[in-house]
Amino acid sequence: MLRIMEQKETQLGKSTLRIKDVDSHMPSESKNPCTPLIMPQAKSDINDEKNPEAKPTNQIQSVVRHKSSLTNSAYSQSRGEIKSVVRVKDPTLDFSPLMTLLQPSTDLNKPPTNWLRRRPSQHQKHSQKYFWPKPVSSFAMANNALDLTGEVDVISQAKNIKKLLKMPFSSKSQISMMVHKVDNSLLIDDFDIHKNLLRKQSDDWKWLREFYLDSVKKDMQVKCVPKKKKSRDHLQNKNMLSKFLYRSVQEALNSSESLPVTQINREVTEQDELPEDICGQHRELIWTFENIEMLIGTDLPIFNRGANYPCVSLRLRDMNTPINVLTGLDYWLDNLMCNVPEVAMCFHVDGIVQKYELIKTEDIPNLKDSEFDPHMVTDIACNILSFLKSNATKEGHTYWLYKGVDDDVVKLYDLTSLADTQEDPGNQGNPFTVPLGRLLYRVARNMWNTGNKSRQKIRLLLENCLLLLDEEKHSQICTSAHYLLSDVIVPDAMIKDDWTDRPDKDSDEEDSSQKRDSNSDLEDEQFTSVTVKTLCKQNGYRKQQYQSSGKAGAVDVTQKCLDAIRHTAQGLLCLDKDFTLQIWKKKNVVEEQRTCSKDTAIPLHYEPLQKSAPPHNEGDPPLHDKDQSVVEAETSVTWHRTLKVLLLKKAAIALFTLARSAALKYHAGKSLRLLKISLQCYAAMKILLPEKAAESGDLLCGLLSLAGDVLLLCIHRNLNRDSVLEEMSSHTEDELSLSKSVSRELERFEFEWIFEGRLGNIEFCLNQSCQCYQEGLKALKLMGEDHKSEMVTSLKKRLANIKNELGVWYMNQAQACLQADEPPYPSEKMKHLCEMSESSLEEGVALFKGLSDKANTALLYTNKGRLMRLLAQVHTQNTLLQDSPQFTEIERKYYKQAIDYYNKALEQLNSHHYTEIWESVCWEMSTCLFNMALLLQDYAPLQQFTQDEVEKEVQELMSKSLKYCNVDVKSAKQPMCQYRAATIHHRLASLFHNSIRNQQNSEQRKKHLKQMMESHYKKAGTLFSVLECHTELLRVLLEQVAFWEYVLEGQTNTKSQMKSLLCAVKCLLDCRGVLCQMIKQLEDPDVSEKVKSEGTSLTDILESRLQFVLLQLIKCYKASKVSNQNNGVKVKALYRQSLQNKDSTRSSVKDKWGHLVQLLEELYSLHSDVFPKELEFT
Repeated sequence: MLRIMEQKETQLGKSTLRIKDVDSHMPSESKNPCTPLIMPQAKSDINDEKNPEAKPTNQIQSVVRHKSSLTNSAYSQSRGEIKSVVRVKDPTLDFSPLMTLLQPSTDLNKPPTNWLRRRPSQHQKHSQKYFWPKPVSSFAMANNALDLTGEVDVISQAKNIKKLLKMPFSSKSQISMMVHKVDNSLLIDDFDIHKNLLRKQSDDWKWLREFYLDSVKKDMQVKCVPKKKKSRDHLQNKNMLSKFLYRSVQEALNSSESLPVTQINREVTEQDELPEDICGQHRELIWTFENIEMLIGTDLPIFNRGANYPCVSLRLRDMNTPINVLTGLDYWLDNLMCNVPEVAMCFHVDGIVQKYELIKTEDIPNLKDSEFDPHMVTDIACNILSFLKSNATKEGHTYWLYKGVDDDVVKLYDLTSLADTQEDPGNQGNPFTVPLGRLLYRVARNMWNTGNKSRQKIRLLLENCLLLLDEEKHSQICTSAHYLLSDVIVPDAMIKDDWTDRPDKDSDEEDSSQKRDSNSDLEDEQFTSVTVKTLCKQNGYRKQQYQSSGKAGAVDVTQKCLDAIRHTAQGLLCLDKDFTLQIWKKKNVVEEQRTCSKDTAIPLHYEPLQKSAPPHNEGDPPLHDKDQSVVEAETSVTWHRTLKVLLLKKAAIALFTLARSAALKYHAGKSLRLLKISLQCYAAMKILLPEKAAESGDLLCGLLSLAGDVLLLCIHRNLNRDSVLEEMSSHTEDELSLSKSVSRELERFEFEWIFEGRLGNIEFCLNQSCQCYQEGLKALKLMGEDHKSEMVTSLKKRLANIKNELGVWYMNQAQACLQADEPPYPSEKMKHLCEMSESSLEEGVALFKGLSDKANTALLYTNKGRLMRLLAQVHTQNTLLQDSPQFTEIERKYYKQAIDYYNKALEQLNSHHYTEIWESVCWEMSTCLFNMALLLQDYAPLQQFTQDEVEKEVQELMSKSLKYCNVDVKSAKQPMCQYRAATIHHRLASLFHNSIRNQQNSEQRKKHLKQMMESHYKKAGTLFSVLECHTELLRVLLEQVAFWEYVLEGQTNTKSQMKSLLCAVKCLLDCRGVLCQMIKQLEDPDVSEKVKSEGTSLTDILESRLQFVLLQLIKCYKASKVSNQNNGVKVKALYRQSLQNKDSTRSSVKDKWGHLVQLLEELYSLHSDVFPKELEFT
């Protein structure tokens, strides 16, 4: 392949036409492709705008439907058209030379004036050195087309593709090519055996040379190895072709008008030079041949023939040499690859131009003496690709595709596996390892940057890159690969618990790539092969599946994080070693002494040109990164700082995720251990690159907030301090490695206060948790986070919750002090605790109100109300120490404040939205009002208020308390509310009872008070009966009996007295059922002595009241003139029986209560006979 000129080749689309349209652009005399064509002289002053087909575009695509005209091939005709699509890869400049037709008899042996000279100065900055190109490597092409690497099937030079496709047409052909597997692409390069294996020194590729001689060459039909043609005739022909091409563009270059140059996509400057190894490449094309997509490099000479003419490829042919199949196939493939519709062939004899011929690309397969079937070529291409993809399946491996002269078998060897089996310590290894490893890294990094590939693919590429590269020699790439691997496994979004575990692109490909390819013959054999005859058949070599094998990525979140931590630890270890070595070399530069030889004289005045450090002692302590500032400007270690910060951040994220997972499983010690290392990583980031750490405020916020949560967890779960400390000290190897790398940067750990040893102290944990949340909010504020963002809101809620926890804890401690302290109350310690509680609750309320969190605001107001009740209780204790205790104003003050806080809590709530909280606050309000009413009723402040004022206030408080008791709502608190309501009714009834007894009231008021008393007694009795509170119900009934006794005392009329006694008898008979239930309750072994003693005292009262009522009935019967005396006798007998029970010596409570029940039963049986008909009650 030759360089044509120094100027940049025009973009292929300039004259790209469909073959079926070519005839319309040709002169009439050129219709016959075999007729000599003398074309007119091309003009150099072509107007670009008059030739619309010459306009370049960013992506030129043309489909060539090639229909074979071989009449003797029915098989070919049945196959239909051949699809060939060509696209230009990332065009930058479009430069099209105009072709000049040479005059007949032109002597090509003479050099033209422009031969081997540079381009004119006006185009110097766009020039490329195209003459005598160097071999172009597929690695270079892949490195310049990272987006296509892994997308296309093949990346190679056009000459290699042509060599493979021409192989079945010549038995003398030899194939020796290196095949490299990179994702879904195969990189193919020619491999010169004679140059690389037979002419090299004995130590170079020793293992491959021995393998070639022992295993490959012995099976060859022809033992000699072909060499490249370097004869005198071959060189003369190359020179003649070069002179011919120079002459074809000479007039265009000498023209005074500038050549059409179109700049596309980006500016090309003088510094924008291609790498040296591809300086001879004209263009890179994406060629789709049938269903095979290839990235090819070609330098085919293509010329512009002017307006209204398609572009052509230019060939020089000796008329004495006929065109054979290989030549025709070569021309046809070149034109297909470059989408050129015609080829112009210049014929000469001994260098003297004779004529030109113009041949259509579609007619090349039908030329005389060079006929071939294009469909066979497509079959060969498909079969070769199937063979390679079925067997070259290992990512990052290098394979050797080999066919000897006259061999009918093509073999494929896995060189990477062969090199790994060599035990020779002097083995140089595979020379493709480093470029292949670097390419794998660049492709993976490009996929990572663009984000349009699956994580599994990127991970597979990076893992194989690390297998190929030596970390000591390629520390920067290996460190970066470790970082990319960790980022692929654990993305930065994990800070917000956002796992992107949705199916990736190419997910089916991922799943299949995790299965081992059972069809690959290279798994167990030394090589695999295919016959040339098989390659020529349609579907001759087909496998069901061909994919690379790779280990499956972790699915479990914990395992993902562990893998990420492992990679960050390895990356930091590699980076630290390299950095230490660089610093060591810079600080300890010594002269390298050459080895002396007894056969060589020692030179005088020796001055070493290169100086290096002595071997680094691995046992030496690593140097701190702070020393980097001294030598950073003089060394190439500036990447260490940035990459180390990235690795530390990734390690912190992975550790944070693991710590969060451990906290969810209540492993507080493990979570704190991981958080400590993670915060150390962040602290090291802050030292190395403060601005980068400032950008990661969300990470610091997440770490601190989780630390606060874990400290709170230690309290709520009541975790054992020793077990937590033991978990904190159990480090893995990767964690120790991370800590060691981080310790190089840290002189003082600013977050050590979180992990102090007082984990068992509740106050310490709460305060540390509170400080964690506050520091997290500061970090977000410095980062400029919106105060209404989700993270800020969440952190403020946690802080407010901790303030509430602290307030409640201080309140409980104050309550404990009240119970333990000696009077007077409160003590100084208790005062301090109450102040701390009130301050914490105030801050919590302010935070929740700022977040418009009504429910939590109401709860904190409720806790403040409880604190006020506690303060009121403190002063109640002081009041009770007095001789005549009375309710004080300071108690009233705290109760009023508590009521105000409860009202504020209720204002925040809507009972329909926050039912449970509403009921809780209502219960607290009812309790507060009830307690205040009890204190007013039991310790009435009669020195400040009258009895009526006190009773009125008690009634109001009791009524309000009753209002907040939701007795009808079915909930867990319903029995408590019912008991509270029953107690309030009982208290109110007792209050009215007392008012009737002890106050001077009018008859109307007495009547009203009696109605209210009876109503409340009835309601209290009903509720106590429902709750089965027998002693309380008995007390209510006995109080009613006492009321009727009081009424009896003021009556003189026998009939009125009888009515009152009968009402008292009714209340006594109601006690019958209560006593039966109390007797049953005695059978329960768990009944308390308090219940027994209280029941005993009440039954004693019941017995005495029964005797009193019976005695008064006897008196009434004596005084009555109309009553039946027999009834009086029966009552007397019952009275006598009750007195006998009093004199008995029964020791059993059950027997005594049973006797009372018997008396009440007899009293009930006598009611129809004893009482007059008009007073009957049943």
